[in-house]
Amino acid sequence: MKNRKIAVFSLISLLICTMIFGWPQQAYAGSANVSVSPSAGSVTTGGTVTVTIGISADEPIGYGVAVSYNPAVLEYQGGGDGGGGGTVTILNEGDGSTSSFSRTLTFKAVGNGSSSISTSAFAGGLFGYSTGDMAVSYGSATVTVSAPQAPSGGNDGNSGGGSGNDSNNATEAPLSGSDDNYLKSLEISPGTLSPAFQSGTTSYAVELPEDTTEIVVSAVPRDSKAKVSVSHHNDLEPGANKTYIVVTAENGTQRTYVLNVNCGEVEEETEASPITIDGVAYAFATEEQMEGVTVPEGFTTAEAEYEDGTITVYLAPNQLFQIVYMVNEEEQGQWFVYNTEDKTFTLYQEFQANANRYVVLVPEETITIPAGFQSVEIEIQGQKVTAYANPENTELVLLYLMNISGETGWYWYDSKEETYLRYIEFEPTTEEVTTTEVATTEAPVVTEDEKLSHLRMILYVLSGVSVLLLGTIIGIVVYYKKQPKMQEVSGSSYEDLDE
Repeated sequence: MKNRKIAVFSLISLLICTMIFGWPQQAYAGSANVSVSPSAGSVTTGGTVTVTIGISADEPIGYGVAVSYNPAVLEYQGGGDGGGGGTVTILNEGDGSTSSFSRTLTFKAVGNGSSSISTSAFAGGLFGYSTGDMAVSYGSATVTVSAPQAPSGGNDGNSGGGSGNDSNNATEAPLSGSDDNYLKSLEISPGTLSPAFQSGTTSYAVELPEDTTEIVVSAVPRDSKAKVSVSHHNDLEPGANKTYIVVTAENGTQRTYVLNVNCGEVEEETEASPITIDGVAYAFATEEQMEGVTVPEGFTTAEAEYEDGTITVYLAPNQLFQIVYMVNEEEQGQWFVYNTEDKTFTLYQEFQANANRYVVLVPEETITIPAGFQSVEIEIQGQKVTAYANPENTELVLLYLMNISGETGWYWYDSKEETYLRYIEFEPTTEEVTTTEVATTEAPVVTEDEKLSHLRMILYVLSGVSVLLLGTIIGIVVYYKKQPKMQEVSGSSYEDLDE
């Protein structure tokens, strides 16, 4: 009987706590792990290394991860969703049922030293479809790059002078075998080479009849262990063509010989009229002028219409704009953003911060410059940029930018910290401020009597609730006290009832 009463009182106490505080909730956050696994811990300069980013969790997830590396040691080649120059981003919103993902990034070794490849949250980091927030353990790894050892075989001392490398051997350190990737002889039929063949000359001109569709190429490597491959020699068309002969040395380094094959008369390109930008005359860079020019990371070659012909452009990783390289009369080159709609050019300026890249844009006429800001010229990472500043604070300015996702808008730029932050314009007006002040001034004053009256009302309500709860408790206790007497009168017992 005593145990029954204790159980009843415990149940009543729980009921009261539940009414006041609600049912207890168990706090839970999903857990996840991000691993970094390079294909090799060391690689030689010129080689490639792949890095697998493994993402696993205890529930279905989506993710945004930034992968940071040293751009002086490694150069990003592909596999991510954007980035370069020190940070690559990978994104996947998930499908609601997958809890593990794997992405493989490719890097080229460009400088001696060590590069830490680390991961961190990007665009919200990891999120679980069940719990939302995730407790994430982000991993990292290190890749060391060193110069290849001198080859054992005799050669003319030119190592690694080719235009590429063998990715199958790229992660072997050191490179083994001869690095001789020169041709011993090169002959074609029909036609002759201009100039005459020399091992060190990699570009030749060939004049053939217009109806020529293929040529036979006989290319013998200087080193018998080197391999030779020929492409675009049997699909010639009237006009200008290019045939490529690639020599791969024993150690994997490559050298490319190019045949500029003209089938029939090739129309000479008329010299385009100069393009004047900010008072300076520019012309599109030729192939010779493009030699040695570094294309911004992630951009791919494409063609675009301009005037009555086409020009070579470079398409951005987000596929939303293209740039073109032009030189002035002093042979000084610049990258420009080419607007295909109005055929205009604006200076291409890109900056990087953490896990994003920003391209400076010129605000269109439809874009409103925030009130109180005026145009100023500042310098960012050695480049002059048009910004918009408030005369009262010149360290914090506004820039009109496009981020890596193709989103455009105004950004705060802190010239002291060199950081970027999205600018969100609030529109409080003078009327709203005045109205608020009036409302504050005219707000009714609550007297002490009114405060006491409110307090009494709250106490009355709480007292009523307490009386109801107490009555309920008393009723339950009385009910259970009467139960044994009722059963004795009827001549029964608890054991009888249980049976």
